[in-house]
Amino acid sequence: MDQGLLVERVPGLPERLWVGVGEQRAVVVPQAADRRQLADIVSGLEEPPPKAIVLPGGPVRLVPAEGGLLPHLTVLGNVVHGHLTTQSITKQAARDQSRVQAFACGLEDVLDRYPHEITPGRRRLAGVARALGAYPRAIVLEDANGLPTWGSLLSIRPNPELASVALLLITTSTTRTTGFDDVE
Repeated sequence: MDQGLLVERVPGLPERLWVGVGEQRAVVVPQAADRRQLADIVSGLEEPPPKAIVLPGGPVRLVPAEGGLLPHLTVLGNVVHGHLTTQSITKQAARDQSRVQAFACGLEDVLDRYPHEITPGRRRLAGVARALGAYPRAIVLEDANGLPTWGSLLSIRPNPELASVALLLITTSTTRTTGFDDVE
């Protein structure tokens, strides 16, 4: 169980949740506040409750519902930032790797735009490209009503790099889990 993401005894989740590398699973929680708290716990931004276990098989990255982009950086700048904050590489190498990941996410035509200049769906995909720059073992996708569904975005242009991570979608609605296996 060294690859993927294991979560046990976290309130609001099944007793035991396992998401293996290459899997896409969805968890539905009733409240938006619970969704955010679970996303923070699973991604390591918040301490789990007593007796809970969160064992990632490597780095975990969170992609917030809106994409989590820095507004003063272009799409390419945001993806490069993801590389530079997690790796010891040159800026040029980070730019080259970032272009590859951005292209894999279908962002080649918006690399020089700022987050407010692109659609919400593209901001979400840019957040995924940025997260992939950290070479995580798992990515937690936070969802929100009123935005394109993660399943629709990820199915438009399949990204082979997503096969190397465990994807966990945390949402408040079962209608937003298309393309993901529901967690029992």
